[in-house]
Amino acid sequence: MLNKKAKQLLLVILLFYALGAEAASANRENVALSQNQIDEYYATGILIIPNFFNKQEIEQVSLCANRLQMEADKLSQEQTGKVMHKGTQFVIDKKNNKLQIHRIVWVGSAEPQLLKLGRQLKILVPVGQLLGSTEADHLINQLHFKLPNDEVKFDWHQDIKNRRNFDPNWQDVNQKGSFVQTIIAIDPMTEKNGAIYYVPKSHTRGDLFLDKITDAEELKKIGELDKAIPLLLNPGDIVFMHPYLIHGSQPNESSMSRRAFINGFSYPGANKQPYPGEGSAQRIVLQ
Repeated sequence: MLNKKAKQLLLVILLFYALGAEAASANRENVALSQNQIDEYYATGILIIPNFFNKQEIEQVSLCANRLQMEADKLSQEQTGKVMHKGTQFVIDKKNNKLQIHRIVWVGSAEPQLLKLGRQLKILVPVGQLLGSTEADHLINQLHFKLPNDEVKFDWHQDIKNRRNFDPNWQDVNQKGSFVQTIIAIDPMTEKNGAIYYVPKSHTRGDLFLDKITDAEELKKIGELDKAIPLLLNPGDIVFMHPYLIHGSQPNESSMSRRAFINGFSYPGANKQPYPGEGSAQRIVLQ
């Protein structure tokens, strides 16, 4: 039998946990997508939410990106290509003696703050809604750089191509793409500094295997690239992108950098291969 003091203590503990659960539930509700937003994502293949990251969060991402850019510059003095450093993969090159950073993969190993920021509840809850799952494999935790006149570009593609490249046995388990990618603008994304262009509703046509098409005119026709529109973003804006959405970007021809913080999550069981970086492809809870 519990004495009066022990009963009071037990009551306090139970109340503490009850309040904690209630607060967690309230937090989830505050960051959850509305049904209209979910419908927009599936109708167009893309969902844009302005000011998703606040100024402090963007400053944190930017400072991490600055440090990793310096690391990439140092590494490029001795080697290029895919370089593992501090558990992070740097995909770098030199062109006309100018640094090209094609991407920095699993940045959360070298800069743990970026992993923390990429796993905030306000990202995970919407991802869970779009995937239809309470868990996911965190495959992508990257920074993409387009430095002024560095000639870095991304050809027209669907992100499902990258999933297939890493895992030939990739399966669309939930029949909705089984993958959600989030893109957060660190800098303004404009038409002059290499903005992403995308073809609205192109995700409804499934995997078009665009990487197999070598003829430019055929690619333009099949991809309906004449319908492409620019994705213009301000720092802190986030994009939730469907893996079958056609998109690409041209080089940065401005004097301003265009950097993006990217996280990608796959439905459990869709991916079966490890990804580059220490700690990548972990199964995480989305709520």
